[in-house]
Amino acid sequence: MTESPELVTYRLEPALADRDDGTAMVAYLTLNDPDRRNALSDALLDQLSGLLRRAGSDSQVRVIVLTSSHPRIFSSGGNLDAFADDRPTITKYEGLNRFPNLFRTLTEIDKPIVCAANGDVLAGALGIALACDLIIAKSSIRLGCPEINVGAFPFMISALIFRATGRLIANELMMTGRLIDAFEAAAAGLVNKVVDDAEFDDTVRQWVAGIAVKSPLLLGMGKRALAATRDLPMDSALDYLQAQLALAFTTEDLAEGVRAFKEKRAPQWRNA
Repeated sequence: MTESPELVTYRLEPALADRDDGTAMVAYLTLNDPDRRNALSDALLDQLSGLLRRAGSDSQVRVIVLTSSHPRIFSSGGNLDAFADDRPTITKYEGLNRFPNLFRTLTEIDKPIVCAANGDVLAGALGIALACDLIIAKSSIRLGCPEINVGAFPFMISALIFRATGRLIANELMMTGRLIDAFEAAAAGLVNKVVDDAEFDDTVRQWVAGIAVKSPLLLGMGKRALAATRDLPMDSALDYLQAQLALAFTTEDLAEGVRAFKEKRAPQWRNA
C-alpha cells in the first residue's frame, strides 16, 4: 500500500532564540506540493486541517506559522482539475465542506496563527491567509482572486475578503480577477506588513518571538473574544467583552503581568 505524500510538513522550533528549553515553541506548517503550485487538493486540505489541530492541542506551541516550500507560490488556490472532472455532482458536493471547516479551524484555534506569505497568494489560498490572525508578505508577491478568469467565482472566500477590506475593493478583486502587489494589498488592509524578500525570514521570526513572550492564556481568551464579537451589534459586543474582561481579572497571568512590569522583569506565565 502506497503511503500518502506529505503535502504539508510540520516542524517545531524554539519560539525564542535565547531559550531552547522546549517550553515555548513555534509550529511551522509548510504547504509542500510544489509541482502543483500547492494547489488546494482534498488531500492537502485534509493534511493541513489535521496538522493545525495537532499544533493547536500542543501545550508547548505558542504560535503557528503557515508558509510554503515553493520558491514563488504560497498556493495557486483550488485544484482546477477537480472543477472540471467527471465525478458525479453529489461527490463533488460532499467535499465542499473542507474550505469552511478549515476557515473555522483557523479561527477557533486559541493560538495566534501567522501566515508567512512567501509567494503568490491566489484564489482559495487568499481565504486561508485571511482566516489567519496576521499576514506578513514578501514584497515580491501578488495576491488576488483569479477564479472568474476560468469561469468560477470565489464564493467561499468572499466572506473573508468582505471582512478584511472595503466592499468596492472586494468586488473589484472578485469580479475582475486582477492580481495586486503586496503594497496595494497592505493599503487595502489585506496584509499586516510587507517585507523585502531578503529580510522576510528574519522578520517572521521577530514577529513570532514578540508574540511568544505574551501570555498564552490571555492571547487565547482575546482571540476567542474577537471571533465571538466581530459581527455582533455594538451593545451586544460590549456586554460580551465586559464579561471577558471580568474573567481576565480572575487569572493569575494578569496579576503576574502587572507585577513583572512594575518589577522590570520578564513575566512568568502560569500556564507556560
